[in-house]
Amino acid sequence: MKHDISLEWDSDPRADLRAATEVYAAVGLPAPTASADAATPADPGHRIGTVRARRDGRLLGWVSLYGNGEAGVTAQGERADRLARRLVHGSYGANPGVTTEERAAFVSMYRRAAERARAGGASMLHWSGTDTGPEGDAARALGARATGEIARIWTVDPRGWWAPGGLPAIRVRTLSPPLVGLIGEGAELTVDVADDLAYLNAGEAITAPGVAPDILGALVAALVDLLRRERPDVRELAVFEFDGDTEGAVRLALPLAGLRIAHRVVDFELPLT
Repeated sequence: MKHDISLEWDSDPRADLRAATEVYAAVGLPAPTASADAATPADPGHRIGTVRARRDGRLLGWVSLYGNGEAGVTAQGERADRLARRLVHGSYGANPGVTTEERAAFVSMYRRAAERARAGGASMLHWSGTDTGPEGDAARALGARATGEIARIWTVDPRGWWAPGGLPAIRVRTLSPPLVGLIGEGAELTVDVADDLAYLNAGEAITAPGVAPDILGALVAALVDLLRRERPDVRELAVFEFDGDTEGAVRLALPLAGLRIAHRVVDFELPLT
Protein backbone atom coordinates (compact mmCIF):
# COMPACT_ATOMS: atom_id res chain seq x y z
CA MET A 1 0.00 0.00 0.00
CA LYS A 2 2.68 2.51 1.03
CA HIS A 3 4.48 2.18 -2.31
CA ASP A 4 1.38 3.56 -4.05
CA ILE A 5 1.45 6.70 -1.90
CA SER A 6 3.34 9.71 -3.23
CA LEU A 7 4.66 12.54 -1.04
CA GLU A 8 5.06 16.21 -1.93
CA TRP A 9 7.12 18.70 0.08
CA ASP A 10 6.12 22.35 -0.23
CA SER A 11 8.04 25.07 1.61
CA ASP A 12 5.48 27.75 0.75
CA PRO A 13 3.95 29.07 4.02
CA ARG A 14 0.52 28.79 2.36
CA ALA A 15 0.92 25.13 1.43
CA ASP A 16 -1.43 23.90 4.16
CA LEU A 17 -4.03 26.42 3.05
CA ARG A 18 -3.82 25.10 -0.50
CA ALA A 19 -4.27 21.56 0.79
CA ALA A 20 -7.33 22.62 2.78
CA THR A 21 -8.67 24.39 -0.30
CA GLU A 22 -8.68 21.07 -2.16
CA VAL A 23 -10.88 19.57 0.53
CA TYR A 24 -13.23 22.56 0.53
CA ALA A 25 -13.61 22.25 -3.23
CA ALA A 26 -14.26 18.49 -2.97
CA VAL A 27 -17.30 19.14 -0.77
CA GLY A 28 -18.53 22.07 -2.87
CA LEU A 29 -17.44 24.93 -0.62
CA PRO A 30 -15.53 28.10 -1.53
CA ALA A 31 -11.86 28.26 -0.63
CA PRO A 32 -10.98 29.18 2.97
CA THR A 33 -9.86 32.79 3.30
CA ALA A 34 -6.99 32.28 5.73
CA SER A 35 -4.76 29.54 7.05
CA ALA A 36 -6.72 29.76 10.31
CA ASP A 37 -9.34 27.71 8.49
CA ALA A 38 -6.84 24.86 8.36
CA ALA A 39 -5.58 23.03 11.44
CA THR A 40 -2.67 24.77 13.19
CA PRO A 41 -1.20 24.21 16.64
CA ALA A 42 -1.43 26.82 19.37
CA ASP A 43 1.40 29.36 19.13
CA PRO A 44 2.75 27.65 15.99
CA GLY A 45 5.65 29.96 15.21
CA HIS A 46 7.08 30.15 11.71
CA ARG A 47 5.52 27.77 9.18
CA ILE A 48 8.42 25.83 7.69
CA GLY A 49 6.59 23.76 5.10
CA THR A 50 4.05 21.03 4.45
CA VAL A 51 4.22 17.39 3.37
CA ARG A 52 1.20 16.21 1.37
CA ALA A 53 0.32 12.58 0.68
CA ARG A 54 -1.59 11.40 -2.38
CA ARG A 55 -2.64 8.17 -3.95
CA ASP A 56 -3.54 8.22 -7.63
CA GLY A 57 -3.71 12.02 -7.35
CA ARG A 58 -6.23 11.95 -4.49
CA LEU A 59 -5.25 13.96 -1.43
CA LEU A 60 -5.06 11.76 1.68
CA GLY A 61 -3.74 14.30 4.14
CA TRP A 62 -0.91 16.61 5.07
CA VAL A 63 1.56 17.35 7.85
CA SER A 64 2.83 20.90 8.37
CA LEU A 65 5.98 21.90 10.24
CA TYR A 66 6.11 24.95 12.51
CA GLY A 67 8.93 26.55 14.46
CA ASN A 68 12.23 28.29 13.92
CA GLY A 69 14.19 25.26 12.81
CA GLU A 70 16.25 25.34 15.99
CA ALA A 71 15.80 23.29 19.18
CA GLY A 72 12.31 22.00 18.50
CA VAL A 73 9.82 21.87 15.68
CA THR A 74 6.10 21.06 15.91
CA ALA A 75 4.23 18.97 13.35
CA GLN A 76 0.47 19.16 12.81
CA GLY A 77 -1.32 16.62 10.64
CA GLU A 78 -4.76 16.59 9.05
CA ARG A 79 -6.67 13.81 7.30
CA ALA A 80 -8.46 15.05 4.22
CA ASP A 81 -11.53 12.88 4.84
CA ARG A 82 -11.71 14.03 8.47
CA LEU A 83 -11.67 17.69 7.47
CA ALA A 84 -14.34 17.01 4.86
CA ARG A 85 -16.52 15.50 7.58
CA ARG A 86 -16.21 18.66 9.68
CA LEU A 87 -17.11 20.84 6.74
CA VAL A 88 -20.19 18.78 5.90
CA HIS A 89 -21.47 18.02 9.41
CA GLY A 90 -20.20 21.04 11.36
CA SER A 91 -17.79 19.11 13.59
CA TYR A 92 -15.15 16.44 13.31
CA GLY A 93 -17.58 14.18 15.10
CA ALA A 94 -16.94 10.70 16.35
CA ASN A 95 -14.01 9.02 14.65
CA PRO A 96 -15.45 6.90 11.82
CA GLY A 97 -12.23 4.90 11.63
CA VAL A 98 -8.88 5.33 9.96
CA THR A 99 -8.15 3.39 6.81
CA THR A 100 -5.00 1.34 6.23
CA GLU A 101 -4.22 3.79 3.45
CA GLU A 102 -4.39 6.78 5.80
CA ARG A 103 -2.23 5.04 8.40
CA ALA A 104 0.47 4.29 5.84
CA ALA A 105 0.29 7.86 4.53
CA PHE A 106 0.74 9.38 7.98
CA VAL A 107 3.74 7.22 8.85
CA SER A 108 5.36 8.26 5.58
CA MET A 109 4.49 11.95 6.05
CA TYR A 110 5.81 12.13 9.60
CA ARG A 111 8.99 10.36 8.51
CA ARG A 112 9.48 12.93 5.74
CA ALA A 113 8.65 15.76 8.16
CA ALA A 114 11.30 14.47 10.57
CA GLU A 115 13.86 14.40 7.78
CA ARG A 116 13.04 17.99 6.84
CA ALA A 117 13.16 19.15 10.46
CA ARG A 118 16.52 17.45 10.98
CA ALA A 119 17.92 18.98 7.80
CA GLY A 120 16.83 22.39 9.10
CA GLY A 121 18.83 21.97 12.31
CA ALA A 122 16.04 20.94 14.71
CA SER A 123 16.95 18.58 17.53
CA MET A 124 13.40 17.51 18.42
CA LEU A 125 10.12 17.00 16.58
CA HIS A 126 6.88 17.34 18.57
CA TRP A 127 3.35 16.33 17.63
CA SER A 128 0.17 15.11 19.27
CA GLY A 129 -2.63 12.72 18.39
CA THR A 130 -4.51 9.66 19.55
CA ASP A 131 -2.53 6.62 20.62
CA THR A 132 -4.76 4.48 18.39
CA GLY A 133 -4.75 6.83 15.38
CA PRO A 134 -2.32 7.57 12.56
CA GLU A 135 -0.28 9.95 14.73
CA GLY A 136 0.24 7.12 17.20
CA ASP A 137 1.18 4.80 14.33
CA ALA A 138 3.79 7.32 13.21
CA ALA A 139 5.16 7.63 16.74
CA ARG A 140 5.62 3.87 17.05
CA ALA A 141 7.11 3.50 13.58
CA LEU A 142 9.63 6.32 14.09
CA GLY A 143 10.51 5.50 17.69
CA ALA A 144 9.00 8.67 19.21
CA ARG A 145 8.23 8.73 22.92
CA ALA A 146 5.04 9.81 24.64
CA THR A 147 5.59 12.75 26.97
CA GLY A 148 2.10 13.20 28.38
CA GLU A 149 -1.60 12.57 27.99
CA ILE A 150 -3.66 15.65 27.24
CA ALA A 151 -7.15 14.34 26.45
CA ARG A 152 -9.30 11.27 26.17
CA ILE A 153 -12.11 10.06 23.90
CA TRP A 154 -14.78 8.14 25.79
CA THR A 155 -17.34 6.02 23.96
CA VAL A 156 -20.49 4.01 24.49
CA ASP A 157 -22.93 2.19 22.20
CA PRO A 158 -26.40 3.42 23.25
CA ARG A 159 -28.05 0.38 21.68
CA GLY A 160 -26.59 -2.01 24.26
CA TRP A 161 -26.37 0.44 27.15
CA TRP A 162 -28.24 0.16 30.42
CA ALA A 163 -28.35 2.90 33.01
CA PRO A 164 -25.79 2.24 35.77
CA GLY A 165 -27.13 1.97 39.29
CA GLY A 166 -26.47 4.45 42.04
CA LEU A 167 -26.92 7.66 40.07
CA PRO A 168 -28.95 10.44 41.71
CA ALA A 169 -32.41 11.34 40.46
CA ILE A 170 -32.45 14.42 38.24
CA ARG A 171 -34.97 16.59 36.42
CA VAL A 172 -34.17 17.51 32.84
CA ARG A 173 -35.86 18.56 29.63
CA THR A 174 -34.79 18.13 26.05
CA LEU A 175 -33.46 21.03 24.00
CA SER A 176 -35.63 22.49 21.28
CA PRO A 177 -35.02 21.13 17.75
CA PRO A 178 -32.82 21.13 15.80
CA LEU A 179 -30.57 20.88 18.86
CA VAL A 180 -30.10 17.45 20.41
CA GLY A 181 -29.39 17.48 24.11
CA LEU A 182 -30.61 18.13 27.64
CA ILE A 183 -30.81 20.98 30.11
CA GLY A 184 -31.38 20.79 33.84
CA GLU A 185 -29.74 20.67 37.25
CA GLY A 186 -27.66 23.73 36.38
CA ALA A 187 -26.13 22.14 33.27
CA GLU A 188 -26.67 21.90 29.53
CA LEU A 189 -25.38 19.14 27.22
CA THR A 190 -25.52 19.32 23.43
CA VAL A 191 -24.56 16.50 21.08
CA ASP A 192 -23.86 16.49 17.33
CA VAL A 193 -25.49 13.59 15.49
CA ALA A 194 -24.42 12.62 11.99
CA ASP A 195 -25.77 9.39 10.54
CA ASP A 196 -25.03 6.66 13.09
CA LEU A 197 -22.46 8.59 15.13
CA ALA A 198 -22.93 11.11 17.92
CA TYR A 199 -20.18 13.39 19.20
CA LEU A 200 -19.80 15.71 22.16
CA ASN A 201 -16.82 18.00 22.80
CA ALA A 202 -16.85 18.51 26.57
CA GLY A 203 -15.20 21.90 26.33
CA GLU A 204 -17.79 23.24 23.92
CA ALA A 205 -20.96 21.22 24.46
CA ILE A 206 -21.11 20.77 28.23
CA THR A 207 -21.94 23.81 30.33
CA ALA A 208 -21.96 22.74 33.96
CA PRO A 209 -20.28 25.26 36.27
CA GLY A 210 -20.08 23.91 39.78
CA VAL A 211 -22.16 20.79 39.01
CA ALA A 212 -21.03 17.78 41.03
CA PRO A 213 -19.65 14.75 39.14
CA ASP A 214 -22.48 12.44 40.22
CA ILE A 215 -25.13 14.89 38.99
CA LEU A 216 -23.23 15.37 35.75
CA GLY A 217 -22.90 11.59 35.42
CA ALA A 218 -26.67 11.27 35.74
CA LEU A 219 -27.10 13.93 33.05
CA VAL A 220 -24.75 12.10 30.68
CA ALA A 221 -26.64 8.88 31.37
CA ALA A 222 -29.89 10.67 30.53
CA LEU A 223 -28.33 11.85 27.28
CA VAL A 224 -27.31 8.30 26.35
CA ASP A 225 -30.83 7.16 27.14
CA LEU A 226 -32.23 9.94 24.96
CA LEU A 227 -30.10 8.76 22.03
CA ARG A 228 -31.13 5.14 22.63
CA ARG A 229 -34.81 6.01 22.57
CA GLU A 230 -35.03 8.77 19.98
CA ARG A 231 -32.01 8.10 17.76
CA PRO A 232 -31.98 4.28 17.51
CA ASP A 233 -29.60 4.33 14.54
CA VAL A 234 -26.79 5.85 16.61
CA ARG A 235 -24.23 3.14 17.29
CA GLU A 236 -21.70 5.26 19.14
CA LEU A 237 -21.57 8.30 21.35
CA ALA A 238 -18.04 9.69 21.62
CA VAL A 239 -17.10 12.35 24.17
CA PHE A 240 -13.89 14.33 23.81
CA GLU A 241 -12.70 15.21 27.32
CA PHE A 242 -9.47 17.05 27.99
CA ASP A 243 -7.28 18.33 30.77
CA GLY A 244 -8.67 21.59 32.08
CA ASP A 245 -12.31 20.74 31.41
CA THR A 246 -15.11 21.71 33.81
CA GLU A 247 -13.00 21.49 36.99
CA GLY A 248 -12.32 17.83 36.23
CA ALA A 249 -15.97 16.96 36.80
CA VAL A 250 -16.46 15.59 33.29
CA ARG A 251 -13.66 13.05 33.70
CA LEU A 252 -15.23 11.79 36.91
CA ALA A 253 -18.77 11.82 35.51
CA LEU A 254 -18.27 9.85 32.31
CA PRO A 255 -17.46 6.45 33.86
CA LEU A 256 -20.40 6.90 36.23
CA ALA A 257 -22.61 7.04 33.12
CA GLY A 258 -21.11 3.85 31.71
CA LEU A 259 -18.66 5.34 29.19
CA ARG A 260 -15.15 3.94 28.77
CA ILE A 261 -11.93 5.37 27.36
CA ALA A 262 -11.42 4.25 23.75
CA HIS A 263 -8.61 6.60 22.68
CA ARG A 264 -6.05 8.72 24.48
CA VAL A 265 -4.67 11.95 23.00
CA VAL A 266 -0.94 12.05 23.65
CA ASP A 267 1.98 14.43 23.14
CA PHE A 268 4.84 12.78 21.28
CA GLU A 269 8.46 13.83 20.77
CA LEU A 270 11.10 12.40 18.46
CA PRO A 271 14.79 13.17 19.04
CA LEU A 272 16.43 14.13 15.74
CA THR A 273 20.08 14.04 16.80
